Amino acid sequence: MMLGRTAERAFIDALLTGAREGRSDALVLTGEPGIGKTTLVGYAIERAEGMRVLHARGFEAESEIPFAGLADLLRPVLSELDALPGPQAAALRSALALGPPVAGDRFSVCAATVGILAAAAESTPLLVVVDDLQWLDASSREAVLFAGRRLQADGIALLLATRDPADAAELRSPHLALSGLTVDEVETLARATVPAPPAGTAARLHAATAGNPLGVIELCREWTDPVDDVIGAPMVPNGSRIERALASRLAQVPDPTRRALVLAAAAGGGDVGTLLAAARASGLGLRDYAPAEKADLISIDERRIDFRHPLLRSVVYHGAAMDDRCAAHTALAAAFAGVPGDAAADARAWHLAAATLEPDDGVAAELEQAAQRANRRAGYVAAARAFAHAARLSRGADRPRRLLRAARCWQLAGRNDQVLPLLDEALPLTTEPGRRALIQHMGAYVRMWRGRPDEALKYLTASAEAVEHDDPGRAALMYADAVIPYFMVGRLDELQAAVGRAHELGVRVGGTARLVAAVAYAGGRALAGERARAVRLLEDCHPELLRADPLVRAQEICHAALTWIWLEGFDRAAELVNRVIDAARSTGAVGVLPQALGIQSELNYRIGRWHDARVSAAESLRLASETRSANLYGLFFAGRLDAVQGRADDCRRRVTRTDEVAQRLGIDCMALYTGHERGLLALSEGDAVEAITRLEAVRALPVVRQIHEPGVVPWVFDLVEEYVRAGRTEEARELLDAPEAAGDGLWARAAALRCRALLAEPDGMRAAFEAALAAEACALMPFERARTRLCFGERLRRARQRAQSRDQLQEALEIFDRLGARPWSERARTELRATGTTVARSAATLPGLTPQELQVALVVGRGATNNEAASTLFLSQKTIEYHLSNIYRKTNIRSRTELAGLAAAGAA
Repeated sequence: MMLGRTAERAFIDALLTGAREGRSDALVLTGEPGIGKTTLVGYAIERAEGMRVLHARGFEAESEIPFAGLADLLRPVLSELDALPGPQAAALRSALALGPPVAGDRFSVCAATVGILAAAAESTPLLVVVDDLQWLDASSREAVLFAGRRLQADGIALLLATRDPADAAELRSPHLALSGLTVDEVETLARATVPAPPAGTAARLHAATAGNPLGVIELCREWTDPVDDVIGAPMVPNGSRIERALASRLAQVPDPTRRALVLAAAAGGGDVGTLLAAARASGLGLRDYAPAEKADLISIDERRIDFRHPLLRSVVYHGAAMDDRCAAHTALAAAFAGVPGDAAADARAWHLAAATLEPDDGVAAELEQAAQRANRRAGYVAAARAFAHAARLSRGADRPRRLLRAARCWQLAGRNDQVLPLLDEALPLTTEPGRRALIQHMGAYVRMWRGRPDEALKYLTASAEAVEHDDPGRAALMYADAVIPYFMVGRLDELQAAVGRAHELGVRVGGTARLVAAVAYAGGRALAGERARAVRLLEDCHPELLRADPLVRAQEICHAALTWIWLEGFDRAAELVNRVIDAARSTGAVGVLPQALGIQSELNYRIGRWHDARVSAAESLRLASETRSANLYGLFFAGRLDAVQGRADDCRRRVTRTDEVAQRLGIDCMALYTGHERGLLALSEGDAVEAITRLEAVRALPVVRQIHEPGVVPWVFDLVEEYVRAGRTEEARELLDAPEAAGDGLWARAAALRCRALLAEPDGMRAAFEAALAAEACALMPFERARTRLCFGERLRRARQRAQSRDQLQEALEIFDRLGARPWSERARTELRATGTTVARSAATLPGLTPQELQVALVVGRGATNNEAASTLFLSQKTIEYHLSNIYRKTNIRSRTELAGLAAAGAA
C-alpha cells in the first residue's frame, strides 16, 4: 500500500505528462533503504498509460558485469539499433555482446544510448526507469546518466531511484529526497500489519524508525504480545532494529530454506534456472524456497527469484558463515559453467573469485579472461576491477602484470583516482626494465593531472632519467610529456632542456618516440622564438600525423595543431584538429573532444570565426564536465570570447574560477592567460586605466620573459595601444622596441604596424595605416583588420577628415557586427555618429542564441540534415528539431536556406 507521498506522486505525474507532450526530463528519487523508492517506481509504471516502459534494476551481484544493466534496459528496443550511425551501432552491439568486440572510447556507448532511446521514442513516448541505480554496473550507469543529460525534446521520462544523492547531482536534474512517513501514516500502516495495536504504538514506532515504511512493517511483524513491551524497549540505531527484525523473520524458516536463501543471496537474486541448477548441486530444490516465499521474504516468477527488499539479501548473506558463502558461490560458478555466452562466463569468474580466499592461478586466469572481454567491449571499470582482483589471486610475475592492466583500464575509464595505488603496488614487484619504465611513466602522467604539476615534475623527470639507459624510447616519451607540467608552472627554461633531450632520444630510437618528441620539441622551439626551426619540425611530422590514428595520437595531433596556431599555420592546424574531432564524433569517442574542441576554439578565434569559436568552447566545457576532464584552457577560451563579445559577467565568473583552480594547483602560467583576458575585457569596455593595470601585471610575470613568440598569448600590442590612448606615448614606444614585442610573425608585424601608425605624426599617419592594412595578417585575421580600421577612422576623424573616416569606421563596424563583438561595434558606432552619420543599429548575426542553439544553427546551416546534426552533436533528432524551432523564432527566419545565409555571414 502507498501512504501519503502526494507531492512525490505529483512530480511523477508531471514527468509523465511532459513526456506525453513531447518533452524529455529526468527525476531522481533518493533515500535510505526501505523509505519507499521502489513503491514510487511502481506507481510511475502503473501510471504510464500510453507509454512504452523500459525498466532495469541494479543488482549488487551483477555490478561487476559490464553493461548488464544497460542490456536489461534496452532489450525491448534493440530493433532500433539499425537506426543508429554505423560506429555507434557497432559500439552498442559490442557492449551488449550482440556483435564483435569494438574497443575504444567508453563514451561511444553513451552516445549510442542517446540515439537508441530517441529512436525508440519516435513513435511512442517512453518511461525509462532504473531502480537501485547505486548497484547498476558502472558502464551502464554512465550511459544512462549521459543520456539523461542530453534528452530534451524526445518524449522520454527518465526516473531513477538510488540511495546516493550524488547521482542526482551528476545528472543535474531535479531530485526528491524521500523522508519518512508521518505519525498518522505510520499508524495506518501499523494497523494494516498488526491487528488492533495498543494506543501510542504509532508514536513509538515513528520514534524508533523515523517513519521508514520498511522499518515499521518489519518491527510490527517481529512483535507479538505484548507489543507495547517491545516498542517500549530501549532504542538502538534504526538500521540495527530493522536488521534484527529481518533476522528474526529469517530465523523462523527451516534450515534447508536458509541454505537456499544463502544461495539466492550470493547470486543477488537471479535467473531461476541457474539458481535451481546450483540448488540441485547443493542438495536443494525449488521446494526449499517455498517457506520463504510464503513468509513474503522472496518472490518467484518464471524468470527470477528476488528478495522482497535488498536489506533481506544483505542480512541473509552477511549473516551466513564464510564457509556457507563460499560453498554458495562455488555452486553458482558450477551452474554458470553450462550456460553459453560472455555474461555467464563473467558471472562464473566472479563467483569463483568470491569463493577463493587465497592465491589460485586458475581462478585468476578466468577472472583475467573476464577482464579482457570487458576491455574489448569498452567496459573499462569492470575490466579494471577484474584485473585488480585477478592480481590479488596471482603469484609471481602475473601479479604486477595484472595490476598494471587494472591501472590502465581505470585510466581509460577516466578514474585516475584509482590508478596510483595499483601502480605503487606493482612497481616493487617488477624487475623487467620495460615494464618498470611503463609503470613509472603512467604514474608520472597521472600525478601530473591529479595533483600539483610541480610535484608531478619531480617524479616524471626522475623516472625519465632512471630509464634512459634501459628504455630510451620510453624516456623520450616521458621527457616529451614533461612539456605539459613545465608549461603549467611557467618553468620554460627547464621545458626547453626536457624537450631537447626528448628529441635527442627520439631521433635515436625512431618510431612513435621520434614523432611524439618532435612535436614537443617544435613547441619548445616556437616558445623560444625560433619560428623557422619549429615550422621545419612540424612540416616533417605533418604527413605522419595525418596518417596516424587520430584517436590514438590525439594528444600529439592537438599539440601540433596548437603550435601551428602560434606560428599562424592556420590551414595546417585545421587539418590536424579537425581530424581528431571528426573521428571522435563519428565513433562517439567523447573523451578526446574537450581538448580538441578547445584548440579548435582558439583557431576559430584567431581566424575570425567567432560564432564557431564560442560553440567549440562551450561544447568543450560541457563535455569536460561530463567526462571529468581537466579543462582550464577551455575556461579561458570561453571567457576570452565573453570579454570581446560583451558578456562581462560571464567573463568575470570564468576568469575567477580559472584563477582559483590555477592558484590551488600551482599552475602559474594561467596568470598570463587570465591577465590578458581581464585586460581584453577592460579594453572592450573602454576602461583604459584598468586595461593598463591588468596588462602591466601580465608584463611583470616571470613566465613572460621566457616566451619569445608574442603570438602565444597576444597581449603586448594591446598594452601598447592602451598606452597611446592614455597619452603615455613614450612608454608605448619603449614597449614597441622591447623584447616582448619582438617577433616576425604575421600578426606581430601587423599589430606593430598599427601601433606605430597610432604613434605617427599627422603627415605620416595615412601611409602608416595603409601599410598596416596591407599586412598579410589583416587578411587572415578579421578582428585585427577591424581594429586597425577603427584606429585609422578614429585618427582621421580627429584630424577632421570625416568623409574618409566614415569609410574606415563603416567597414570596421561591419566586421565587428559579423564577429558578434558588441562592445567594439558600439565603439565604432559612437565614432560614426561623431562624424555626423546616422547609424542604424545592425541586426546581430544569429542574435540571442544559446551556445547549444548556435551550434545547431551552424551545423544545420552548413548543410547537415537533422539526423546528421544529431549524430554529430550526440543529441537526438527531436532535440535538433526543438532547437531549430527556437532558432527560427529568435532569428525570424523561415527556411534552412536563410539559416545557411546567416551561418555564412557569421564567419567573417
